[in-house]
Amino acid sequence: MKWSSLGAHDHDPTGGAFPVSITVLDVGGTHFRWARWSAEKGLGEVHRVPAPSRTNSPQTTVDELRASLVKEMAERVPPGEVAGVSFGAALDHRTGVVYASAPLWGAHAAPFDLLGALRSARPDVRWHVVNDVTAALLHLAASPHAENRRKILLATISTGIACRTIDLRTGEIPLDGLGLQGEMGHLPATVTIDGEPVDLRCDCGQPRHVAAFSSGTGIRRLSEVLRERRPRRWAASPLAGDEPFEAKLASALDEADPVAVELLDTAVKPVADVVRTALCLDPEIDLVAFTGGVATGLGEHYRDALARHLTREGLYLTSERDPGWVLGRLLICGEDEANGLHGAGLAARRWSTHRAIVRAGGSLSVVSRPTNEPGPGELVVATEYAGLCGTDIQMLRGLRDDPAPVIGHEGIATVVAAGPGVRPEFAPGTLVAVNPTHPTDPGFLLGHNVDGLLQERTLLPATAVTGGMVLPLPADTDRTLAPLLEPLAVVRYALRQLHAFAPRTLIVYGDGVIGHLAVRAARRWLGSATRVILVHHTESGRAFSEAAPYRADVLCTRLDWARLEPGVVGALLATPRDATVFALESVLALGAEELAVDLVGGLPPNATTPLLPGIDLTAARAANCGGLPDPARIVTTDSADGNRVHLFGHRGVADRHLLDAAAELAAEPGRYRDLITHETDLEGAVRVMRALAGSRDRVIDGRRLIKLSVHMGAKQ
Repeated sequence: MKWSSLGAHDHDPTGGAFPVSITVLDVGGTHFRWARWSAEKGLGEVHRVPAPSRTNSPQTTVDELRASLVKEMAERVPPGEVAGVSFGAALDHRTGVVYASAPLWGAHAAPFDLLGALRSARPDVRWHVVNDVTAALLHLAASPHAENRRKILLATISTGIACRTIDLRTGEIPLDGLGLQGEMGHLPATVTIDGEPVDLRCDCGQPRHVAAFSSGTGIRRLSEVLRERRPRRWAASPLAGDEPFEAKLASALDEADPVAVELLDTAVKPVADVVRTALCLDPEIDLVAFTGGVATGLGEHYRDALARHLTREGLYLTSERDPGWVLGRLLICGEDEANGLHGAGLAARRWSTHRAIVRAGGSLSVVSRPTNEPGPGELVVATEYAGLCGTDIQMLRGLRDDPAPVIGHEGIATVVAAGPGVRPEFAPGTLVAVNPTHPTDPGFLLGHNVDGLLQERTLLPATAVTGGMVLPLPADTDRTLAPLLEPLAVVRYALRQLHAFAPRTLIVYGDGVIGHLAVRAARRWLGSATRVILVHHTESGRAFSEAAPYRADVLCTRLDWARLEPGVVGALLATPRDATVFALESVLALGAEELAVDLVGGLPPNATTPLLPGIDLTAARAANCGGLPDPARIVTTDSADGNRVHLFGHRGVADRHLLDAAAELAAEPGRYRDLITHETDLEGAVRVMRALAGSRDRVIDGRRLIKLSVHMGAKQ
């Protein structure tokens, strides 16, 4: 899960602001709060009522509590609006399914599709649900406390206990396979008084959890143990008074009452143990912050108790040699410094819009666009890495009239939302590649006639999802190589077809990324004895190849310089549309007795050459689309010189070619990695794309561009 621009103002492509007023709701075990929120004005009037929970209504069934809660939440949102929910429970952030909440529902652990229930109750509302600690962390991450920090850990100490971390450099809040992180309240803990163990049960029903001792409820129960074991000392303490427990604890700590200090020290120990371990395992955590009724209510008393534990038992060597390293990272948040209502608004705004590189009227810019919710059979995916293709560059230069405002068909993404009826294999959180060319539906050509991947969110239509255009990938896929996946799949298709002719020599015409990928894959997929000739468009392209770690046997800028070996010659023409016929004629002019040619590059309508009389080159290329038919249609004819020619082409690839390419990148990442010559974010990509649009070469920042990789990173 990634977040960005938490304090930024969102705009639409026409320059007007998106609707910024959002209903925000915060649900805890004790209270249910709601308000109006906007980035400019912050929170409006905050309303508060008791939450329908096991804490407040212990005799009510869980099903009744859940129904009451959904009804209460649904009634608070005006028609047709956006709602951000901060929810105090262990939930799957990818799906909005709640696993459990001891304060809300006790030990009940049957999953509850909260997001689905809210959408059913109010389908007119765009609901966005996050865990309450996540929401509070988003608010803190947008504050001055986050400046110059690498990572922040925020823990809430209240009726329940949990924590979250965020990497501010990337905006990532890591999640496990269930969409969870930081459920520290349910870690095992050991507490003793006078050397004797204390055995308390957590609200979830399990014994000796952190929350059993350190939550608000846990401290109250711990005080009862202390009273039973130390009756005389307890009777002499202000804690023995008749005031509400929370008030008398704070007052007793103000008076430095030793019983109150001991009680707090005992309660804080399990939390200090978690903090110590977290800092030991991840020293990039620059801030450990605390919020929630207990921590905020006790303020510096709570921090002092933590500090005492972490001073007595700190980090090995670090605490001894630099005592301030740990203690300087501790922060007790003020009442409005880690506010779940603010964070719910930030999350809802972030999910309601996304940034995209948009082409409009000959210009390029990063703009915010509404993020659509998926309909039946549809997916919304979050791009992680996207590449810029040669056809994209042609569009930027006005050489193609493809209508999609957002281009980009290379890359990988993560499913963030699935519409009704989508197969379980596409659950939110699934890493996927998108096959950009539908073999039978010309209405889906990703980045050409439907919006592509150079944006933070992309809606994939049902025809693409049901048509098999979305491929789940292993979770450990090297994302940094993603921009090479689709072009390597194109090479896989081409070399697989050429392999049937057993070429002794392979001519690769074109020094873009497909040409270079073909050079590097040729001997792996055609055989180690294959002789490879790479024809460059420019001397700068040839210079890149000369310095590359993997080279063709022959590097040239004119094919007539090349000498052919006896036997079948294969040719892969990876050329721009206006150069493909010339490249074909150059290959034919070599006079190979038998030639197999794949027209990878585009062609103008009805393209022909007198060297292949009667052959419609454009039709030959168009005969194969998206991997169909299989085997490919191949035109076998004689050239004007009487030599045998096998001609075919293809638009797009099949899923099997993408999977083969993914396997190749996983097996040999070092063979291909240097072809990603330029890496940037969305804003940087606009600069590079503008430079490419205004020039006929590919030299960017003094280096030849082979493949541009656009990483969404913190912008996702």
